[in-house]
Amino acid sequence: MRTETADALLRAVLPPWAVGAARADDVPGPLFAAERALCEGAGPRRKGEFTTGRWCAHRALARLGERPVGVGRGPRGEPLWPRGVLGSISHCPGFRAAALCRTRDAWALGIDAEVEGPLPARVRARLISEEEAGLMRPEVAGERLLFSAKEAVYKACSALVGPGQAPPMAELRILVEPGEHGPGASGRFRARVPAVAGLVGLDPGHIEGRWHRSHGLVLTSCVVVRPGMEAPTTRPRRVVGTALGPQTRSAWDSST
Repeated sequence: MRTETADALLRAVLPPWAVGAARADDVPGPLFAAERALCEGAGPRRKGEFTTGRWCAHRALARLGERPVGVGRGPRGEPLWPRGVLGSISHCPGFRAAALCRTRDAWALGIDAEVEGPLPARVRARLISEEEAGLMRPEVAGERLLFSAKEAVYKACSALVGPGQAPPMAELRILVEPGEHGPGASGRFRARVPAVAGLVGLDPGHIEGRWHRSHGLVLTSCVVVRPGMEAPTTRPRRVVGTALGPQTRSAWDSST
C-alpha cells in the first residue's frame, strides 16, 4: 500500500478540520532523543510500531502548522501532545496512523485501525454484549468493527477524563447505523457511554463516530466536538461528526 493510499484511508474517517498521516510500512526514524529513550530495549516489532507511529505524529503536526516536536508518553502509554493540540495514534499489522486537531475545535479525538477478521473468542466474550451481538451486521465487518469503534471511543473518553478513568470498553455500547456494504464502504456508529464523572455532559451519553472498510482494514474515529461549534467546510466531503448537544452541528451535516 502506498503512503498516499494509507493517508486517504485515514482521511475517510476524519472531520475536515483534523489532519492525519498514515503509512503501511515501518520507517527507521528519525526520532527525537526523548522518543528514542521511550523505546529502548523494545523488540523489533514494537520498536517499528512506535517509531512509525511517531513518524506519523511528526508529519501530522507539520500538516497542522505546528513545529514537529518529540511526542512523549503518559503513565498509561498515551501520547503527550503539545499545548493546544489533541490527537490519537493507532497501529495494526500493515497500518500505522496519527490524527490531530486543535483543542479549540474539539474536546477529544480517538482513532483505531484493525485488520478485518473475527475476534478471538475470549475477546468477543469479554467486550461484545449480547445486545450488540444481536444487532451485528456481518456485511459491515461485524464484531471487528464493534471492537475498533470501542477502541476509538475509549481513547476519546480517556482524553476527556484522563487515562484509567474512562469507562471500561465492555461497558461501551456501539450501534452501527445503516450504510453501504462491502469493501470500500463507510458509515457511522453511535456509542452509549456510562455517565461517569467528566462524561455526564454528553447528550444523552451518546457519541458518534465514523468507520471505513478497505484494503482488508477497518478504521474508526470518534470526535467529541465543542458545543455550539459549526464544522468548517473548507474541505467539503462526507466525514464524521459528533454531536455533543442540541446546539452542535456535526461535520457530517456541514459537508457536501
